[in-house]
Amino acid sequence: MYRIGSNFIGSSKLTTSTEMHQVVPSPPTHWSKGYNFYRFSFHNTIPCTVKINEDEPIFLRGRQGFNTDYYDAPIRSFVIIEPGVQFNWVAGY
Repeated sequence: MYRIGSNFIGSSKLTTSTEMHQVVPSPPTHWSKGYNFYRFSFHNTIPCTVKINEDEPIFLRGRQGFNTDYYDAPIRSFVIIEPGVQFNWVAGY
């Protein structure tokens, strides 16, 4: 099974996190639901802890990153817990 996406979205530049930084943006105002990414790629420059889909925290080493594909659970929420983490991301929806 695979999913045919509609578009891509992501960082326009390297970004620095704030405390409890939600990476997944709010959807356009005319949408009835939030984003549901079938592909997601996150790249961190330093170690950090993230919460994915409001689940238990996961530690990522510096430059480890995190990637999903169409056969993984969709990403609805991706929170960087610590402030000061430089990162960029890209996703398909």
